[in-house]
Amino acid sequence: MHVYLGIRRQHKKTKTTNMSTIMRSLIISILFLLSCTSSTKSTIIKTNIGGGFCVIEDTITCDIKGKMTHALKFHEKYYVLFEEITKNNYGGYPKRWLYIFSNGEIEKKVDFPKELDVVYLDFFVHNDSIILKPYMDERIYTFNSQDYSWNEIKKTDDLIFEDEKYSVYSMNFGEWGGKTWFKDKHTGIEYELEATTPLVNKIDTTYYLTNSFKILKIINPLLLNKCQSEVTYENIEKKGKYTYWYGKPIGYQEIYRDTTFNYFDSSYKPSIVSSFVLKNKLLHLYETESATYIAEIENNSVKPIHKIAENLRFYNWSHSYRCRNQIGNNELLKFETKDKKSTGLIDIVDNNIYIHYILNKTELYPKSVGMTNANKLFIERLNFILSDLNNLKFLRVEQEEKKWKSYDNTPNHFVGVGDCWNPKKYPLDTFKSFLIQEDSLISYTTEYYGTKKDDLVRTVLFEWNEPNELKFQNRKLAKTTFLKKLDFIQNCVTQIAGKPFKEKNNSGKSWKTKNGLIIDLTVFESINQIRLAIFQH
Repeated sequence: MHVYLGIRRQHKKTKTTNMSTIMRSLIISILFLLSCTSSTKSTIIKTNIGGGFCVIEDTITCDIKGKMTHALKFHEKYYVLFEEITKNNYGGYPKRWLYIFSNGEIEKKVDFPKELDVVYLDFFVHNDSIILKPYMDERIYTFNSQDYSWNEIKKTDDLIFEDEKYSVYSMNFGEWGGKTWFKDKHTGIEYELEATTPLVNKIDTTYYLTNSFKILKIINPLLLNKCQSEVTYENIEKKGKYTYWYGKPIGYQEIYRDTTFNYFDSSYKPSIVSSFVLKNKLLHLYETESATYIAEIENNSVKPIHKIAENLRFYNWSHSYRCRNQIGNNELLKFETKDKKSTGLIDIVDNNIYIHYILNKTELYPKSVGMTNANKLFIERLNFILSDLNNLKFLRVEQEEKKWKSYDNTPNHFVGVGDCWNPKKYPLDTFKSFLIQEDSLISYTTEYYGTKKDDLVRTVLFEWNEPNELKFQNRKLAKTTFLKKLDFIQNCVTQIAGKPFKEKNNSGKSWKTKNGLIIDLTVFESINQIRLAIFQH
């Protein structure tokens, strides 16, 4: 059985004049449309590409405010982690969710345990359980697929493969490389080679270890480096994944190596994405700049033999490697496309290559609105806030920001503000942030700080910045743009509140409105940043 992300068949429509049937059909249609707010299906497309291979494509359209990071297949369902995309400088960790895909639809959305707010995760199946493990962290969670709960467990290991003879473990030591151990189940003796978290395949009694630039062939693991006690997997694991000891390059044959590979060169190069076994033959998924192929290795070279797709870019999260070796299944691969809204999964089952596109309707990135619209929106916000800040509720703020089509930029943790912008010392425990992308050179956020008990906003902070990805580019143009923006902001505030009552040399000004609000402008010219705070005096 294979789990589809697309529709299996289309039903024929029939005519009827029975009123109850019409009403029933109408109700069913409404329910169907409501269900499609979370996900909708597309028709399956099958293409024979030669060599007995069949590419089966489908698409699921969904509405998820995040990008796919990790994915695995478990009991014929796809379990996919999504991470919220934030455009802020607040630090912390983005929100994460687990989505379960079954039979072409989203079966369930599950919140991520806050205890696992970390950067690097591994998400894999072990002992018929779904495991979530941070890199170099003792906290480990298992997912209960029956009641959709996360439960902390005490221990897991770095097992990446096993058969009747060997348990295979692997570790990544960062800049010191990595090791892979074959532990003989009969004798308990371990054998080691320098290989960092590879994908393991087996044909008869021969093992193949694959990464993006190298493939190793091991006919007999007993010919690898025999481990002394201090460099066994168990002892290295206790030391915290660190070792200076390097074994000899013995016991394996290197059947492929990309001689152009360079750890310090981040530019794109064609590479092996994955390896799999079909009819006792080792095959590979190989990507170039424009296409993805089924490939073979001949004379230390990659030989593409069947093209399966175009313009896909495969990726995997750092320190996420156990999921590559799903025992009994081939690796589940994640890819991006040129369209930022479209990602997907490739699942190879025998000679069928399932390509599941995931089309996300949510605006994952803020759209540029242009200078004219950005200035107009600022004036509207300024008037909205100054008119009645003393009674402004967060519910009203969210309604207005939705109307303005701003990008919700609120982080996954609370952000506070200093007493200089909260002189009444209100207990600020609520924070919301919304972003407007003006163009490639400038954007601004509107931040609301308030109290949860009465739902009231107490302080509002506007902040103009360069987008992070464009910092330090075209400095002269950026400086000119920010000086013009500063003039515009000062003129707007002066028209509403009159002349400033306080000048802070070249670093800012302060105004006071008729209803007792303070407007405080601070300028950081060296980094092209402008802040405008509004609060009760």
